[in-house]
Amino acid sequence: MKLIRPPRLYPGDPVAVVAASGPVNQEKFSAGVEALGGRYDLIYDESSLFARKGFLAGEDAHRLEVLNTAIRDPECRAIILARGGYGLTRILPGIDQAGLRVHPKAIVGYSDVTALLSMCYDARVASIHGPMVSDFGGLSDGDRDSLFNLLENSDPGEIFAGLETLVEGRARGRLMGGNLEVLSRLLGTPFQPNFEGAVLFLEEVGEFPYRVDRLLTHLEMAGVFESVAGILIGDFTDCDELEEGVVQPPSINDVLLERLGRLEVPVALGGAFGHGDRKRSLPVGVPVELDAGRGVLTAIEGAVS
Repeated sequence: MKLIRPPRLYPGDPVAVVAASGPVNQEKFSAGVEALGGRYDLIYDESSLFARKGFLAGEDAHRLEVLNTAIRDPECRAIILARGGYGLTRILPGIDQAGLRVHPKAIVGYSDVTALLSMCYDARVASIHGPMVSDFGGLSDGDRDSLFNLLENSDPGEIFAGLETLVEGRARGRLMGGNLEVLSRLLGTPFQPNFEGAVLFLEEVGEFPYRVDRLLTHLEMAGVFESVAGILIGDFTDCDELEEGVVQPPSINDVLLERLGRLEVPVALGGAFGHGDRKRSLPVGVPVELDAGRGVLTAIEGAVS
C-alpha cells in the first residue's frame, strides 16, 4: 500500500476533538483551548467530551462512535485527542481502519493514543505523535510551533539535533512508536504493528526501572529489536522513584544503557518528547533518517501533503 499523507491544515480549519481514553479534566481542557488561541475551529460535544465511567471517558460504544464519526467526516481536517489515560485499546477492534484511508486526516496524540497511531502506521496513513488539547495550557512556544509546523507544512526537514549517541550508525525507515507500555501491550494481538525496517521511538512515565527493564526485555524477546532499523529514546519521566526496600536501585538511565547499548542497530537518546515538560511532535509513518553518530533525526517526507 502507498503511504497516504493527509492534506495540510490551514488556520481556521475544522478540527475534531475526541476523548477516546480517560476522563477529561475541564479546567485543563479549557486552558488548552485558550492556549490554542483560535488557531483551528475546534469541533466537539461537551456532553461526550466530559463524560465519565470510572477511569474511562464514557462507555466504550459511545467513545468509539464519536471517534469513528470524526474519522468518516469528510469536512473534518484533523483529529486532536483531548487527553490520554487509558481506554483506547478497548475500542481498537471497532475503529474504522479503512475509513482512515478513505478520508485521511492528521490524527494527533501520544501516551494511550500510541495504540491509534500504531493502527494508522499499519494502515499507511501518516499521523502525529504530539501534544493533546489538555496539554496546550502548559506547552512552550517551541513545542506548540512544532505541532503547527507538522500540521501546516508539507516540507521535510530536521526533527532533532543534539541527540546523545548510544550505538553509532545511520538508519533509514518509517518512523513509528510511542509509549513503551502501550506498545508492549499490542504485541501478540491482531493490532501488533509491523516493526520491520522501522525507526522506533519510545517514551515512558511512572514506571520503576525494573519495570522498564521488563518491558524492554519483552520487546527484545518478541523480536522487535531484531526487526527495527534504529531506535530513538525520548523522556522517561518519573521513572527513578525509589523502590521500597531496595537500596541504591539502578537508575532508569542505567537500564536504558544496559538494555539498548548492546544492540546492533543505531540507538540515540535524548529526544524531546514524552510525558515530561518537552513535547516536540514527531511525524509517525513517514520515512526518516536517524544518524545516531551525529545525533540527528531528519524527516525525508512531511507528515502532510
